[in-house]
Amino acid sequence: MAKELVDIIAGVGDLKGLATLERRINDRNVSTPEIAAAIETRYAAVGRVLVAEKTGFDLSDLSPAEEKIVNAVGRYVALQKRDGKGAARTFQILSNRGLIEAAEVTVAKAKVTQGYEVLEAADLRALSFEQIIVDHPEEFSTRALWYARKTLGLPNDSEKPPADLGTLTQQRTERVLDWLAQRAAAHQGRLDSYTNSDVGAVLGFHDLTRHGRVLGNITSRIDFACYREGVPPLGLCATAPFANAWAQQGRTWAFPVAKMQAAAQTFDWEPDVLERVRRQARLLPGQAAIPWQREISEKEMLVRQWAEGLRPNIAPQVEPVSPTSIGDELATLERNLLDRKPAVRERVSKTIERGPIGEMLKRANGYRCQLCDALGMDSLGFIKPNGERYVEAHHATPVSAMEVGSLSATNIMILCANHHRQMHYGSVFIERTATEFVLTIDGDQTVSVRRFGLASI
Repeated sequence: MAKELVDIIAGVGDLKGLATLERRINDRNVSTPEIAAAIETRYAAVGRVLVAEKTGFDLSDLSPAEEKIVNAVGRYVALQKRDGKGAARTFQILSNRGLIEAAEVTVAKAKVTQGYEVLEAADLRALSFEQIIVDHPEEFSTRALWYARKTLGLPNDSEKPPADLGTLTQQRTERVLDWLAQRAAAHQGRLDSYTNSDVGAVLGFHDLTRHGRVLGNITSRIDFACYREGVPPLGLCATAPFANAWAQQGRTWAFPVAKMQAAAQTFDWEPDVLERVRRQARLLPGQAAIPWQREISEKEMLVRQWAEGLRPNIAPQVEPVSPTSIGDELATLERNLLDRKPAVRERVSKTIERGPIGEMLKRANGYRCQLCDALGMDSLGFIKPNGERYVEAHHATPVSAMEVGSLSATNIMILCANHHRQMHYGSVFIERTATEFVLTIDGDQTVSVRRFGLASI
């Protein structure tokens, strides 16, 4: 009998069905320790799938408290479904806040939470957020712990809750930013030559095999705040990033970590910049993956442009030139040219007829520079006397190569004068796909622009 029930339990695929089956087993008083364990295991598995599906979270490598939160949500949702109720708000809070912060903001209130009441009525108080916070105080703020103990009937050291200083994650973020600000002030605005272990020590994390994930999340929150401010990621000021930071994760491009790190370590971290980063961090949810995933999903090109546009803040080394010698050369040239008429020389040359297609493409593209558009810059040039914006047509394969098709629309980009000159005299490598030109600029910045075709004209 017990084995048959265990097999049936293992085959239940939804929480409502599992809750109904559990109630029937209890009503018939046929439960055994083996059956109870099978039900717990199935709740955890089905609940995990549901939480991942509703929130989009990666539920691998969770902390002990996060594992329990996932299980608690699964149990709560099952009880709600059994009673014909929903849990949309629960998933909304999880999606917006993350696992730890969702538990924090839910519990830290004067009124007892609905989740606690539902679980207590089912004799499952041990699964509640309140019990999880008490069991794992190191992952939550003292304010959340005070409210959790009060709800559970446990004594507190004070009659009133501690001041609201934000979640524990934000408090730790602030402490790290304080430390970085002090370090930058002591090193003329530069941040380098320290390790993630040094940062961990600021928070009392002396064993990163235990606390590395928590510290990595804090660092990632700060890095997202840096992205929002358009500055290099502070996390890369350390001598080496966390192992899984800046992973490619199925994208067609990878973060240029080495160049981003060089930019971060040579950046002038002035107090006002760090304060702006701090203000941005205060607006973020506790779980860094939430804003990063959302931003990359909705604004991937902006994230890529930010990462690839970062440059080391290194002053160019220019050979000193004597102002006196320059002045002497100019004076000599001026004396030679003052009384000289321009010379006329005749030259016979051949030109290649390019046809009207360039003008047609300029018009079709609204007289905008395609590369400026790709880089998020103002793509409109000055206005000519005829009222049109100035823009130029660039042939990716030079027409001087006399190749078949080099005059066609598929070989032409519409560019501003500056970017057109850069194509000819700068460091730009062009690759072609069926629909795009892929440009690698200065060896490390990659952008794509549309290739025209018959449908564009």
